Amino acid sequence: MKRKILCLAISLVVSVVMLSGCSGNKTEEPSKEKHLVWGETQAVTSLDPSIDWQGWFTVRYAITETLFKLDKELVPTPWLAESYENVDENTWKIIIKDNIKFSNGNLLTSDMVAENLKKIGNVNKRATVFADATYEVSGNMITIRTTQPYPTLINDLCDPYASIVDLDATEDFDKAPIGTGPYMVTNMVEKTTIDLAANENYWDKKPNIQTVQVKFVTDTDTLSMALQSGEVDVAMNLTSDSKAVFEADEAYKIEEISTSRAYFMYYNLDTINDMAIRKAISMSIDKEQMKEFLFEGSITPAVGAFPMDTAYGGKNLKKTTYDIEEAKKVLDEAGYKDGNGDGILEKNDKPLNLRIVTYKRLKNDAIATELQSKLKEIGINAEVTVHDNSDFFKVGEFDIGIYSIVTTPVGDPQAFLSTTFASDGITNFGHYKNAEVDELLASLIREFDSSKRAEIALDIQQKAMDEYVFDNIGFVNMAMYMKSNITGLAPHPSDYYQMNATMDIN
Repeated sequence: MKRKILCLAISLVVSVVMLSGCSGNKTEEPSKEKHLVWGETQAVTSLDPSIDWQGWFTVRYAITETLFKLDKELVPTPWLAESYENVDENTWKIIIKDNIKFSNGNLLTSDMVAENLKKIGNVNKRATVFADATYEVSGNMITIRTTQPYPTLINDLCDPYASIVDLDATEDFDKAPIGTGPYMVTNMVEKTTIDLAANENYWDKKPNIQTVQVKFVTDTDTLSMALQSGEVDVAMNLTSDSKAVFEADEAYKIEEISTSRAYFMYYNLDTINDMAIRKAISMSIDKEQMKEFLFEGSITPAVGAFPMDTAYGGKNLKKTTYDIEEAKKVLDEAGYKDGNGDGILEKNDKPLNLRIVTYKRLKNDAIATELQSKLKEIGINAEVTVHDNSDFFKVGEFDIGIYSIVTTPVGDPQAFLSTTFASDGITNFGHYKNAEVDELLASLIREFDSSKRAEIALDIQQKAMDEYVFDNIGFVNMAMYMKSNITGLAPHPSDYYQMNATMDIN
């Protein structure tokens, strides 16, 4: 009996030793770092958010953040800020959130916010209000006093140019700005790649993905193939031509939403000074057909300059109805006849020839070609020219110009209306002049009541539409094409909110 007990004890000891040995020899596998490759066609030359439109990229890539951001309804909400108070027409008090750190661990202070706003005002021509303002700092509160009443100050603080960076610690603003976002730059090769790493000091949720590489690809076809081959995990700015391929494959998914980026069409009033021609052209544009057959459903047809459901948007405007026969009638009544039977109308022995000009961006060129075809139906001969950039607008070398532009980047109509329709507007490429519109714009700049601002904005648009100063084909649907195991990514109506801390790879 004793022998059996002894044998059993020895057996138990040996088993324990063997198990202990196995446990001691086994090394725990470290959790694998997650790496995402983000494909993009729009190459970056600088990441200094204060310069021009470069802040769009630093916010897109979750490097920087602003005091306020736009929600899905394009209404400003606090981001780095906790709250704000509009004290009077010239004075705003903003409370900064506690314990926000830059990616280098330095604490964000109200003093640093003030220094950023001063710099932005002196560097970016769209931000001059911040150059002229005065700043008072007390703890987490910053008081901003503008020289003139400025109703859209909180909206402007949503603009990516107002990204807050560590001005004292940043050594290379073009290639490695130090922001508060969930990712920080580790390397940048201009127009080629940007390497990002998770910000371990991020004030909100810890990023799920440890490293990201933004890869700039020359064109959408190449980017589409890169997603199919596995070279990239997410592809931005693919055209609708790729949609059917990825929709049919369970290995991929597409997240899509309508944005405020418009296919905007300028009429050059210096060269098409007969309103009958402009009216006939607008009547010949079948936006619904373009949506289905040219864009495969990936645009939202537009009325006016802004998204339909905004308070100042197209649902409240009188639109031009597509009607080819009525367009022909408009031209006929204006004295345009086909005297020689070649299908092209003439007046005073001068054939109706126009220049449709655009540049390489999204599907601008496809719209130009479609428009050329529709104009031929009503007796207008149009020549299409596609440039590499939009410089032709500034010198007026077009009759019809197609422009891709975000019309309400900060959730308010004022900036776009002022620059586009004011007699001295910097993007008034059509050379539109209307004293009544100028007066309305002046009143819009002073108006703080949101409902009255919407009324004025609608009035301005309707006046310009009644004179056929512009047209808007539709709003681009932002689409994120990605592998099906990617989660936490969803497009936003404003196209500079893209990467975030919650995106993940499952």
